[in-house]
Order: sequence, then C-alpha cells, then structure tokens
Amino acid sequence: MSTRSPDSPLITLCIPHWQVRGMMSICLRSIRKHSRKYNLEVLVVDNGSKDDSLDYLRSLKWIRLLERPEENFTNWPNNVFTAWDFGIRQATGDYFVTMHSDVFVKRDDWLDPFLREIEVSSQVAASGAWKLNLEPAWYTWQKRVLGSTVAMMKRLAGRNARSSFREGHYPRDYCAMYRRDVILKHGLTFVPGIESITGGYTIAKQLWNAGYETRMIPLTEMAERIVHVAHGTAALAAEKPLHHADAQRKVEKRVQQLFGQPWVQSLREDVTLDAA
Repeated sequence: MSTRSPDSPLITLCIPHWQVRGMMSICLRSIRKHSRKYNLEVLVVDNGSKDDSLDYLRSLKWIRLLERPEENFTNWPNNVFTAWDFGIRQATGDYFVTMHSDVFVKRDDWLDPFLREIEVSSQVAASGAWKLNLEPAWYTWQKRVLGSTVAMMKRLAGRNARSSFREGHYPRDYCAMYRRDVILKHGLTFVPGIESITGGYTIAKQLWNAGYETRMIPLTEMAERIVHVAHGTAALAAEKPLHHADAQRKVEKRVQQLFGQPWVQSLREDVTLDAA
C-alpha cells in the first residue's frame, strides 16, 4: 500500500479489536486512504470476536490478522495491552505504532509528526501526544486530578520537579510510535503495572528507566490529523458499557455525531478501500 521509497523505515501499525466492525471498518479505511506515502504494515489483533466482524477482517488482504480466539470481552482492557505485546513480536517494522479502533485518520501526512519527533535522536524511543478533545469531560478531569495527585506525592517524597513534569506528559497509547528494537531488547511490556494511571504511562516509564526519552507532539498537530473518540467502542459494543450511565449516553452521542460527518460517511460507504 506504500508509494514511499523502499529505503524509508517500515512502520508497523497494531490495532486490537473485538466485535466493533462498524467502527473498525472506518478506522481501517481511513488508514488505507491516507497512508499511501508510508511504508506501512497493518496488524489487527482480534481478541476472540464471535460475530461477522471477524469474517470482515479475514476478507481484508492488505492487513495481517492475528487471531486470539481464547480471548473475550471479560479480559478487557488487559487484552488490549497483551495484544500489543503479542503484536510487537509478530511485527517486522522499525517503528511500532499502537492504535485504538476508535481512531480515524484525516490527512495524508498523519505519521509525519511521529517520525519527526522520534528521529531526532536514537535516544528517543517513543513519540505521541496527550489526550484529544473527544475524550469525556469526566475522564479528562479524573486523569488530571490523578496526575496532579501523583505529581504532588512524588514532590513530597523528594522527587525532582523535572521528573514530575516528565511523568505527567507521555505519549498516550491511542496512537503512539515506539522503537520496536528498544522494546524487544529490554523486554518491555505494555501491560500496566501498579503505578500506571492511564494508557501509555507503563511503557513510557519503562523507557525512561532504561535511559530513553519520549517526545510529545503538539495537540494542535495531532487534532489536525486524527480523531479519537475515547471509549468510542462502548457506544457499539453492548458488552463493554461505561460504568456511568451519563458518560455512556454522552459517548454514544459523540459517536453518532462523528458518524454523521460527511468525511466519515464517505469512509463508511467506500468499500473500494477494502480491496487488495
């Protein structure tokens, strides 16, 4: 699917999935439409889907489908992280991009900021951005409070200000790029430990401890290139509702509004993007 020079780095994109064909088809079609310039390998790790979404994924010849039939929704969200651990060992790319199925690509240069930041130095092992605006307000508030609390506790424990700042700013795993060889060399994992407060922190913490840097992409740049509906799969998978009824209604409304936008409708209708 690439028209880029064969000398360009191979990028492996890895997306965990479970029974959200309506969202996954748009996600994948947006990638297909806007990634012609990149040397890209797309892995989809299916966590035990039992509906027609699995047949749909099997029909796509331009992706590599990795099936884990022993998984199911009761293992969520842990099986999202183990899917990336599994995927990175099946990948062949120089860089490994974690992605959620509720992320849609909007521009042909969407990976440029990731590459710009991670290629600054061999000591930079990850690049990405903080949360996007389509996260629920309660979720954003919760993470800010937790992040501030953790930072304050570390200051009280004698941790320096730079450490606290760094640990409050790390690539979020809804769409983040990593050096695959670094993660494999050091045996790192995406599975959260007891210190983790949100997606992306665990792997960033391990990279820092190993002496590597992570770099942030300005949110304005990220928002121009992709859309992320945090917890968007909860609007389509009845088995995975949010714990708060009000939050569930809001995420369903956000997904409905997004699906109503012309550029998303165009992706939903363009089946040619599925072809090999």
